[in-house]
Amino acid sequence: MKEKENIFVAIDVETTGLSPFANELIEVSAIKYEGYQKIDTFSTLIRPKVRIPYYITKITGITNDMVRNAPEIEEVMPELIRFIGDSTLVAHNANFDYKFIQNYSGYHFSNNKVIDTVPIGRKLYPELPNHKLGTIAKHIGITEDGFHRAEFDCECCAKIYMEYLKVV
Repeated sequence: MKEKENIFVAIDVETTGLSPFANELIEVSAIKYEGYQKIDTFSTLIRPKVRIPYYITKITGITNDMVRNAPEIEEVMPELIRFIGDSTLVAHNANFDYKFIQNYSGYHFSNNKVIDTVPIGRKLYPELPNHKLGTIAKHIGITEDGFHRAEFDCECCAKIYMEYLKVV
């Protein structure tokens, strides 16, 4: 199928909270694939203008010390824009990641196709008790623990999408 030959970018963000307008990015990863082959990676911590709340550190493992010398969003976003270009974006619960990168890029990705792996997971694995990234990833054989770190989550998301491409 032609879509299998397309270049897509699996993307994931970690943030200081749930609002793309009130909260900030603290990590972004994007992995570019051509078909089933990883061809490039962009991943960085981001220094927010506010302290990372304790509950976010507890979820992500990202501490204020870890981002102390990281670049700020104004440095990161132009690089991310160049990296993604007009590629299709693939994310788990894509609306969340997409709203953050749209807000912080000045809505640069408005013309990019966006694919959400949550409905893909529901379609492929209706028997699962939920369709969280970790649940689906474990179901398809990803056993290592690295969830809620952007690069690991990108890789899991891409694998779910590639499983889907095998059956469409």
